[in-house]
Parts: sequence; C-alpha cells; structure tokens
Amino acid sequence: LKILNWLISFLQKLKKSLSNGIDELVYMKYVIEFGERDDDIYVSTFMKSGTTWMQMILYQLTTDGEISFNHIYEISPWLRNLASRKGVIPKDLPSPRIIKMHDAYEKVPKDKPGRFIYVIRDGIDVSNSLWHHRRNYVTHKLSFSENFDTSFVENGSMNWFHFNAEWLMNKNKHKVLYVRYEDLKNDFDKEINRISAFIGITLTPEILQRTKERASFSFMKQHETKFGEQPPEEKFDRVYDQFIRSGNVGEGFEKISTEELKVYCQKMKEILPVSPLLFDYFKKANVELSNRT
Repeated sequence: LKILNWLISFLQKLKKSLSNGIDELVYMKYVIEFGERDDDIYVSTFMKSGTTWMQMILYQLTTDGEISFNHIYEISPWLRNLASRKGVIPKDLPSPRIIKMHDAYEKVPKDKPGRFIYVIRDGIDVSNSLWHHRRNYVTHKLSFSENFDTSFVENGSMNWFHFNAEWLMNKNKHKVLYVRYEDLKNDFDKEINRISAFIGITLTPEILQRTKERASFSFMKQHETKFGEQPPEEKFDRVYDQFIRSGNVGEGFEKISTEELKVYCQKMKEILPVSPLLFDYFKKANVELSNRT
C-alpha cells in the first residue's frame, strides 16, 4: 500500500509537471506568432493591482481612445491567458502594442525587448480585491483567510511578497517604470505625465482630459462588459457585474484579521527590498497593527 501511495503521488506530480510544460510550450508558440517589438509596452502586475485600469490609460494615451472594441483583450491582449485557455490566435496590432502580463519576474527572458509599466498596490487592498474576485468567479464559499493563505503565505514565487520583490529588484535591468496604484488615485495628472514621458507620448491637454474621463471609475463601470469576464450563453454560478467593483484605497483593513496582519508585517520585513515605493505600505500596516495590539 505504501508503494502504491508513493506511485500515485509520483504520477500526480509528473502529470502536473507535464501539463505545466505543455502550457509553457503553447505560450512560447503564441509569443513567436505575436512577435516581439522594441516599442511593446507590457502592463506587468500582481493580480488585482490596477492592471485593467492601466491598460485603459495606455490605450487612451496611444490611440484615438475610441471604445468600439468588444473587449479590452482585443486591443491589449493577455497572451498567457489566450494561449492556455482561449485557443485564440493573437490579433496583429499597430505599434506601440499594449500587452497584459501577470508573469513572475523569473519567467521573463533576460533579453526580452520592450518596456514594462509595473503597477504596485498595497497588499492589504490586493488581498481584499482578490478575495472578492475569486468569490465571484471561482467559489462563493471562499473565506478571506483561505484566499490570504493562498496568495500571501503559500504559492512560492507567485505569492504577493516574492512576486513584488523580484520585480522591484529587477536584476536583469529591464526598462521598468514603477507606478503605485495609490499615486494614480491621489495625483492622476502627475502620474500620467510620468507614464507619457516613459512611453514617448506628447501629452496634450485634450489627451489628458480624455484619459481622465475614459479611465475614470464611473466610465469603466458604465462599460464594464468591455473589461471583465463575459457570461457564456449558459451562465455558470458566477457574478459577472463586479469586475469593476470599488477601486477604493484602504478597504482591506476592514477584512484582514490581526493574526494575518502580523504575518503580513513580518513577511514585508523578511522578503521585500527597501524601497520608497513600499514605505507607505510598511507604515500603514504597522500603525494598524500597533493600534490593534
């Protein structure tokens, strides 16, 4: 029986390894077909950190901003998602192309051309937003704690701490502009100027005004079907009208427990590099923990 259990465990691991290998090969095929250009712009983020918001901002800055597309993936594809789930050949797009990415840093080739806009968001709010998202699209029974353990304690290089640490250290010296979600909320004009300069766009008052209007929460909520997952003809037990849910800063503190907050503060010290991008996150979390204890 011990041998049989060992064999089953071995085969399960082998099956998972083969599946991951096949997925990676399919993704490589999509990258080759889509091609790589020096002026490609990658929106690189941990999940629920402002990815779609940044895609919309960049679309407004680099095009006429019309929203005649059915879904944002038509004009800003997520290649890994297309390769592994949709089976859709990437559409040929004019330069500069805007490409969504949730890849861990180690998965990005050292010599990959293009520029990266890395959006980072306070992990407490990420945990809350991701919890809502997974409850809507995966399982309604998911607890905040279960989601926190999966995304902030477990999951190796794909947990929030390791994922951000590698991108912030940027050991391969990719061309990266770091944008904090909270700075976009608090001083949109300043951040749009930084982004425009990074991608080589002349920001006119007209473009700025259009970007502010069409990348606003109210506008994107009004056109939510263009951004979130769409219900199939036969609807599953999912919530499809909360992809653009809140966007507020600080909501996560209402959900996170004191014990989880202790883990969060400790792992921030242990794993994340010293960076001015993180100072506010450290401070807020430690002040909140101090107030609770």
